[in-house]
Formats: sequence, structure tokens, C-alpha cells
Amino acid sequence: MEVFKHIKQLLYRYECVILPGFGAFITRSHSAVIQADGTLIPPGKTVFFNRQLQTNDGLLAHHLAHSEGITYALALEKIRIFSARLLENLEQNSMIDCAPLGHFEVKQQGILRFEAAEQMNLAIKSFGLTSVLTHPVIRAESETPVIPIQGAKTRIQNIWRYAAVGLIALSLGGYGATYRYNQSVMAYNESLEAQAQVFVQEQIQQATFSPNIDPAIISIAVETPKGPYHIVAGAFRIEENASRKVTHLKDKGYPARVIGQNKYGLHQVVFSSYGDRSEALNALSEIRANENKEAWLLVQ
Repeated sequence: MEVFKHIKQLLYRYECVILPGFGAFITRSHSAVIQADGTLIPPGKTVFFNRQLQTNDGLLAHHLAHSEGITYALALEKIRIFSARLLENLEQNSMIDCAPLGHFEVKQQGILRFEAAEQMNLAIKSFGLTSVLTHPVIRAESETPVIPIQGAKTRIQNIWRYAAVGLIALSLGGYGATYRYNQSVMAYNESLEAQAQVFVQEQIQQATFSPNIDPAIISIAVETPKGPYHIVAGAFRIEENASRKVTHLKDKGYPARVIGQNKYGLHQVVFSSYGDRSEALNALSEIRANENKEAWLLVQ
């Protein structure tokens, strides 16, 4: 059973994948980096290991059951056996290969250290990109020579100069006449605008407004967002049984609902839905302890 390959597939889509009874693999995104030797590392996601997170959240077992075509209970049992054997191998060997993720190494005082595999990029946007060795661009600084332009005064240049002076004089005369015309037009427009303002004010004072708006018409019902993390209570072939289960859970105080049908045509009923993964895991532990030990976490 290639459990680590399944974990790698999940790490492309999720930030945390828990191997029940052993630990969790966590990813952290990083931007592109240029190393000291000029090597350009593309942006990606680095894999870390956390020994403290061991509680089953259903993600790996659900993925394994779907990939191998087995039941969820059988997938969970296979994962439990795999974790137990992995711990036994760590007690007997100082290094365990967990390709394609990397390898585990037992240090002094029993400290477990995880080394991620090199050249492994789990960022979907950077898929296929590899490290590139860059070379500095050397630019030679040079001064552009300034070539002075000297022109001799000719008779034709003088003629053009006199023509330009005459054209400017004519333009100034035309500008004076145009300026006086514009001033008269502006004064006339200001007079009309003042009359229009007086008329509008009179109409406003005479008008009466009696709005009669029903508050129920403008009321807007906003549905609270559910979130991608769902605690599944069961799946039913008959829709009436699913509705009966929802009613039963609502009577107990859970915000239960049907989130649709899965690929097998079963109506899935959830205790509740959450937008935060940590909050969903805490609720899952409480429901398993007090309500249903077979409940599991679905991520959509």
C-alpha cells in the first residue's frame, strides 16, 4: 500500500494531511528565491512534519477508500496497520525512506526528524518548473558624444522669421476679438442659469412627498456561509430517510442539513459545516465522543 504517494497527491490540494497514529504532513508556500550561486528556485510549497497531530480527520482514509475501491472502515484499518509498522521500523532503524515525500531520521534522545525530498514542488501553479542557473548581465557604460549643430544665417531664414512675426500679430488681434465674444456668451449663460435655479427652487417648495414603502419589500435574507468542512452523520439511499435524520439531529440542537448526493447516489446528511479546519476537527472529536463514533470529516 503506497500510503505516502496518496499523501503527496493530497498535499497538492490541501495544506495538512494527517497520517492517523503517526503525525501530520504540513505544507508552507514560498516565493521564488535566487541563491548565492545564482540558482533560481521557482515558487512552490515546502513540506514539514508535525508529530503532535495524530487524530484522524477522515481525509486520508476517504481518499484511500475512493482510490482503491474499498470501504471507509477497511481503509482506516489499513492505515492503522501501516502506522504501527512504520513506528516499529523506526525503533529498529535510524532512517526510514518515505518516498516520494522524503525520509525520516531518528536523532539522539529519540528525536524524529523529517527531511523533504529535493526538487519536489507541490505548488500546482509552478508544476513542471525546475531550478535554473542564472548569469549576471554585464553592461558597459559609454558616453554618447554630443555633436554641436551650427547653422549659418541665410536670407531665407530671415524671410521666414519676418513671416512668423506677422502671423503672431494677426493671431493676437483675432484672439482679442474672440476673447470679447466669449465674455459676452458667458455672461448670457450665467443669467439663464440663475433664472433656472430660481424656477427649480420654486418647484421644490411646492412639491410634497409621501413615500409609502413596505419594509417587507426591501428586506433581504442573507444566508450564513457554510464552509467546505462537513461532519458527516450518514448517507441514505432514500431521500425521506435522509430528511428524517436531519429532523432528528435538529431536535438535538445540531444545524443539520443534506448537502447533496455523492457519486454513489446516496443523500449525505451532516451534523454541521465549518469554514475553519481546526474548528471542524474540534467539533468532530466532540461528536465522536458524545453522539456518533462513526462520524467523519468531508472536505469539499
